[in-house]
Amino acid sequence: MLMGLSIRDVVLIEALDLQFHEGFSALTGETGAGKSILLDSLSLALGMRGDTSLIRRGAEQAIVSAEFDLRGLSTSHPLLVLLREQGFEGEDSSLILRRVLHHNNKSRALLNDHPVSIGLLREIGQLILEIHGQFDHLMNVNLHHKILDSFATSHSHEMEGLLILVADAYKALKNAEEELAHQRTLQEEALKKQVYYKQILGDLEKLSPKEQEEEILLKERQDVAHYGKIADAVQEALTALRTPTDFQTSLYSIQKNLERVNVIELKELKSAAEALDRASIELQEAYELLRGLYDLNQERAHKLSTIEERLYALRAVARKYGFQPMELYASYQQAQQAVEALGEGDGRLHSYEIAVTKCLNEYSRLAGKIREIRLEAAKVLSERVMAELPPLKLHHATFRIDVKKGDQPGPRGLDHIEFLIAANKGQELAPLAKSASGGEMARLMLALKVVLSHHGYISTIVFDEIDTGVGGAVAAAIGQRLSLLGKNVQVLAITHSPQVAAFAQHHFHVCKKEHKQRMETSVEILAGNDRLEEIARMLSGSTITNEARAAAQQLLGDSVSQIKNI
Repeated sequence: MLMGLSIRDVVLIEALDLQFHEGFSALTGETGAGKSILLDSLSLALGMRGDTSLIRRGAEQAIVSAEFDLRGLSTSHPLLVLLREQGFEGEDSSLILRRVLHHNNKSRALLNDHPVSIGLLREIGQLILEIHGQFDHLMNVNLHHKILDSFATSHSHEMEGLLILVADAYKALKNAEEELAHQRTLQEEALKKQVYYKQILGDLEKLSPKEQEEEILLKERQDVAHYGKIADAVQEALTALRTPTDFQTSLYSIQKNLERVNVIELKELKSAAEALDRASIELQEAYELLRGLYDLNQERAHKLSTIEERLYALRAVARKYGFQPMELYASYQQAQQAVEALGEGDGRLHSYEIAVTKCLNEYSRLAGKIREIRLEAAKVLSERVMAELPPLKLHHATFRIDVKKGDQPGPRGLDHIEFLIAANKGQELAPLAKSASGGEMARLMLALKVVLSHHGYISTIVFDEIDTGVGGAVAAAIGQRLSLLGKNVQVLAITHSPQVAAFAQHHFHVCKKEHKQRMETSVEILAGNDRLEEIARMLSGSTITNEARAAAQQLLGDSVSQIKNI
């Protein structure tokens, strides 16, 4: 409930502090007195858009504070839940929303004197107070869903949980559909590349590249090439051993000649013969070693040729497909996977299609249950609104909530919900915007609010000239229903109708007076004779007659008796 509104330096208001109470309060005053300034100030405190034109001339800044009483709200109330989420634990008795507007278009928002964002201020304001111009929100068909579901939730213990479940099911369905679409795209792209991948795979299967093969071959080639110099030296050594004279044969011949003269048994000859024998053995061993190296180098030469051929083959295929040779193995693996995926793609797509069907079935099941509850709630709500129309002088009007099953899933189900009305007898039901006048729409909105007042979470409703275009008995009926609405929620109504104002429990008079050589807006709380005079002024105009006072007395007396009978 709105407890107080404090305004500093807003347009024609220098300083104003208002206290509000439960029930129905009327705000009256002549045109231009400043009633709209009060509404603009309240909107500013609730986080709505404001500009520097609101700052009083000569002032540095404008400040508006709105104080709310939160006592009596359940711990599960959306406002208290939001406050806890934002770290304002324990802020459950009163709440002060403050807005400071500067000339540089910068503004500050505060919650119980703690700085907060303008967005949070607006979000909080929307959870505690509604401001309605003449039938504005009823024109928005998208809100009809919200109104019906709010009513349905209060009549079905399942509805709130089902709305959460269907929102989750819708999200799961969209995710499954997106994944299916993604897989179809992949499959289409794979099919387009089918010939290309098969050609790559054919060439690479023949080549059968190994991981990091080029790097390994290059190292082997370097190692093999290192032995080329050794091969040349071995070849020269073998040639020298054979030409121009065979060293082995010469040593053998010398050895035999010495052995024949060894009869002399000269110690020196014997030692020389033994040395030649050892040399022959060593030379033979050296020759065998060199011959082995020669044969080995021949194998290496052949291997070098094989390496060169392999490197050429790898590089030729890499050039053909625009790869680097080092990428061949990975490309081979990729081509294998791509070709395999083509064969498995249909199976995978089928599994995703099954997942979508499963999600759709679950979503449809939940949406169907919600539809059943909505149809019943729409019937009950329509009947209750219809019951409110005769007291508002809409005896021949027909109201119905149309719940059509759509074919496009949404987060709240499949239903398209729209309020229909036939304002006169014999008239066909049609959307509100096409068939109801401004006055009829205002009364229809009031009827809805009276019916829904037990089922919403908003504690304060502000009506801005809901009685525009009506008068007499119709205005009195509006006043009566505002008084009835005030029994469940706090109601503030800006009105020009004396019939409406007469039903208010609290009466605020907005006027404009000269102060310090400038005009200022002030607000007075009226009671007794002051209130009688204001009602009389509203009836007769600037000149208040005794007849007007008598009519005002009659209005106030009739309203009191009617309120007792509500």
